[in-house]
Amino acid sequence: MDYARLASDWQDGDRQAGDELFKALGQELRVIAAARLRNERNCSLSTGDLVNEAIIKLFRLNIMEIHSRAHILALASRLMRQILIDEARKRNRAKHHHTAITLTTNVAQWEVPVDLMAIEMALEELSGIDEERAKIVEMRFFGGMSSADIATVLGVSEPTIKRRWASTRAWLRHRLARP
Repeated sequence: MDYARLASDWQDGDRQAGDELFKALGQELRVIAAARLRNERNCSLSTGDLVNEAIIKLFRLNIMEIHSRAHILALASRLMRQILIDEARKRNRAKHHHTAITLTTNVAQWEVPVDLMAIEMALEELSGIDEERAKIVEMRFFGGMSSADIATVLGVSEPTIKRRWASTRAWLRHRLARP
């Protein structure tokens, strides 16, 4: 399937291309959204809501050329992250508390619950240090993407992604442990 062509046609207004594109990717997007929401407390979004919001935001980006399935999943995972962060901010303003989530080994696992806002702040800090590693965390944690898909998006080998993920997890574990 030519994901790049479908995405381009969709962004040019071809609704049928968009339907075909998201029919092909729908299950993967739902798996990513479900994984993100599984760790959320007090979130009013359903899996379908999160996928739909990500698709709407993806359409509105009107930016770029999409190169592959992995590229679309990476963009969608970034958008899902932004949506969840926005939701957490709304809840924090309303209730003045943080949402606890647990990071897992397959996606971004640690043994201790971590606050979503703390992760967001750590990612902003990491972006200033190493933008690529921040993208790896974003795609892995918020997108549930595999090392192979992340490697495709970033144009590096899968073993490189695995090494960078391991060292970045250690950095995040240390960073999030600080008061």
